[in-house]
Amino acid sequence: MENICILTDSSATFSRMAFTGHDRVKVMQFEVQPMPLPNLVPPSVEDFIHEFSILGRSFDQVLVVVMSSGLNPIAGAAAEAVLQFGGRTSVTVVDSLNTGAGLGFLVELAAQAASAGETSQAIEHLLRASIPHIYTLFCIPGLEHLAAVGYLSKAQSIVGEMLGLFPIFVLEEGHLSPLEKVRTQRHLIESFQEFMEEFESPRQITLMKGQQNHLRTRPLRQYVSELFPETPFSEHPLNAALTALLGPQTIGLAVMELKQESPA
Repeated sequence: MENICILTDSSATFSRMAFTGHDRVKVMQFEVQPMPLPNLVPPSVEDFIHEFSILGRSFDQVLVVVMSSGLNPIAGAAAEAVLQFGGRTSVTVVDSLNTGAGLGFLVELAAQAASAGETSQAIEHLLRASIPHIYTLFCIPGLEHLAAVGYLSKAQSIVGEMLGLFPIFVLEEGHLSPLEKVRTQRHLIESFQEFMEEFESPRQITLMKGQQNHLRTRPLRQYVSELFPETPFSEHPLNAALTALLGPQTIGLAVMELKQESPA
């Protein structure tokens, strides 16, 4: 049986701490550079090569599952490191097209499959089949963060903040795509509720909330418990990596609609 490690990055949000296979999961840390706005710097190629060498002492397969390349170049750095890595350990990189809870859920899925004795090839197939069934919304009131990473012009971010809008984005094929703009927190909750109504039987729903976001989340928790009484719901602080990328006012909602099936 292959001894498989799952290597991810610090933008991942896990639904719980002690999931099956958590001992197989290792995390590469982003560097947050304080600037006029924080800058999220991925691990370098050399950092990945060093980590592959360390993991190779304990594992014979490393599956790298990291933040979407549409949000950060970390997947490219990992792929280049694989080309330069001279160790015997086999390394595969999967661009998750996700971040936050979506990325965390994929990592949990991979860790559980590895603990069940699945091969690295089967786990990779499972992940790639699962990615299209993970849906994430982000409300990002701090538009200067979007301007800093090139999603908006400086002028657009200034006008948007003057209007006091709550822009909502959907993570689509790994990129932030504008969905709608709302004017009040009540409308924001309604938008999140309408989004969840599109699903029949989600496997997991997760809310990610920035430190400076003061939205009352109890109505959302109650709504989920009434609409999907069998679906686990968890709420987590927005982690440091996503706070640097999207701003401390951001709130995100991730819905995982995955079928209960074994990897091919």
